[in-house]
Amino acid sequence: MMGSVKTWEGMSILDVGCGIDGRSFSDYADPSWLITGVDLHAPTAVSHRHPRFRYLQCNATDLSAFGDKAFDLVVSVGMLEHVIGPDYLLVCKEIQRVGCQFLVVVPYKWAWIEPHFGIPFFGALPYTLQVQLIRRFKLLPSDEGIQYFDNYFRWRSNATYLRDFPGSRIRLLPLGDTIAIVGGKKSAKLELSAR
Repeated sequence: MMGSVKTWEGMSILDVGCGIDGRSFSDYADPSWLITGVDLHAPTAVSHRHPRFRYLQCNATDLSAFGDKAFDLVVSVGMLEHVIGPDYLLVCKEIQRVGCQFLVVVPYKWAWIEPHFGIPFFGALPYTLQVQLIRRFKLLPSDEGIQYFDNYFRWRSNATYLRDFPGSRIRLLPLGDTIAIVGGKKSAKLELSAR
């Protein structure tokens, strides 16, 4: 069923941009799931408590270590808004290529309170006003923070996500600060589990 993710015991999951700990996903995942996390962090910096978690250091623009539809589900929480330029579309394509289903959670452009900066509608404000607010309230340290902001933050419209994840659905999550982009097709395991 499009618009929702189907889960079952023992499914394989790829967590793209898994981070150094499991607070975004693996801490809350079913213990029977086999989770592979990928991120740019050195393996020594990554520590997840999930009993079936393994880590592979790699860039999400190139998931060639995995075959097409290698995972029952690809999850990415709070990562895609930090990918800019041509890398963004590469990551979108790789998520769809390696997963039978995908669930991508990003900040909602029109969030009442933007989750990174805590300012109402920050993602929808004009760039010049965003920069003024960052400087005025010292949301990032010094003018180097503006360069960091330029290189690592993008709020995209729902229309952009729907274009870049064809056939997906977007769900506004309960707090109204993030959206979930959900899509993919049922895998063979899913077909069997649905009967």
